Amino acid sequence: MRTVLAAAAASIALAPPPATEAPRPTILVGPERPLMDQRVNLTVFGLAPNAPVTLTARSRAQDGAMWRSAATFRANATGAVWPGEQAPSSGSYRGVDGMGLFWSMTADPKPQSADHRSFALTDFARPVATTIEVISGGKVVASRTIERRFAGPGVRQVQVRDGPVGVLYEPADGAPHPGVLVIGGSDGGFAEPDVAMLLASHGFAVLSLAYFGEKGLPATLEGVPMETFARAVRWMHRRPEVDPRFVAIYGVSRGTEPALYTAATTPGVNAVVARSPSFVLWGGVTAHHLPGKAAWTLNGKPLPYIANTLYPRFLLEAAGDLIARRQLRQTRLFAEDLRRFGDTSRVEIPVENIRGPVMLLAGRDDQIWPSTLMAGRIMARLRRHRHPYADQLLTYDRVGHPIPYAYLPTPKRDAGLFAIGGTSEGAARAQADAWPRLLAFLTEAATRAGAAPRP
Repeated sequence: MRTVLAAAAASIALAPPPATEAPRPTILVGPERPLMDQRVNLTVFGLAPNAPVTLTARSRAQDGAMWRSAATFRANATGAVWPGEQAPSSGSYRGVDGMGLFWSMTADPKPQSADHRSFALTDFARPVATTIEVISGGKVVASRTIERRFAGPGVRQVQVRDGPVGVLYEPADGAPHPGVLVIGGSDGGFAEPDVAMLLASHGFAVLSLAYFGEKGLPATLEGVPMETFARAVRWMHRRPEVDPRFVAIYGVSRGTEPALYTAATTPGVNAVVARSPSFVLWGGVTAHHLPGKAAWTLNGKPLPYIANTLYPRFLLEAAGDLIARRQLRQTRLFAEDLRRFGDTSRVEIPVENIRGPVMLLAGRDDQIWPSTLMAGRIMARLRRHRHPYADQLLTYDRVGHPIPYAYLPTPKRDAGLFAIGGTSEGAARAQADAWPRLLAFLTEAATRAGAAPRP
């Protein structure tokens, strides 16, 4: 018996160890349920050491278009790829950028009816799903879908028509929060719901205001009462969801005119953020996007403004652009209007009367209007009048009229009738820099007022 057992033990000892299954590639994501303004930490483990691997991303926009990106990396000696610390050897973006797969996506050519210029979103309450695939040896070896949201858990929205017309976004914890009034641009309707949702997700009570283009309001950006915005500020101060110690205004493009004007003339505004701003009041815009009558009124009378004029030279240049299939650049029209108008003192916004800090953001390649020049004029006036607050001016190279805040595709800007300026890479860099600074600006201002936001 001992001989048999000894022989069996020897055979077991000499037998090769059982084959172990090779580790399967795994995609790790943090945070698990990110907001659209959060950087996603993406890591792939379990790859063959030093092997080439391609990461792809795809997201479907709400108009049906599929957007895609890809980047090829070489796994390190432990079989891992870290896009946040490695530059791809090739792909849809260059350099080290952990969010490169998200912003460098471009749209499939079909459906032709889709918007191939920007990632179409109409319902900002729906999550944006992005599927990441890992391709090695020509095969998909790992896949994971990430859902990102504009509104964090607990953010609720309330339709408002008991004074201002808008949507209130707020953390639904029953406590008062610092307020932000959001004023959109010449598109009309409810202002910047994406920005409003993100601000609410970071602890602010945010009113997305409509001032034309909705029922009961002017149909176009003409004859809009400035009282609309002062009433909205007073309404926010009365709301239980809003901490009355702090109400700021965020305005974009044409909306920066009433944002700055209201902050300068209405008590109870503690800070202003103006993206792609103007230092003067401009004329209105018709339903066909042509120059209209006065955009703004006060006490029923038009406020002084600079009118847009379609000069013969501009029309000839525009016709040449259309024939050559080049995009139309509007900035030259506004620049000519400013030059011919001359002394702008009677149409300038008295920003020195704003009782709080001002943040200005502008792209140096803005082809809609000269926002960098106008932001500079605002800052010069603030400094000339010794504005006693920590004002900020942020300008960005290779950035056009929009400055994105959420990590969405920033495609090439060479589609569409009107040029907006900037490059995909420039917009992506501004995207990573501007929003954290904006949040820090509002958070610090609210904290100084004793109304620190609580997400």
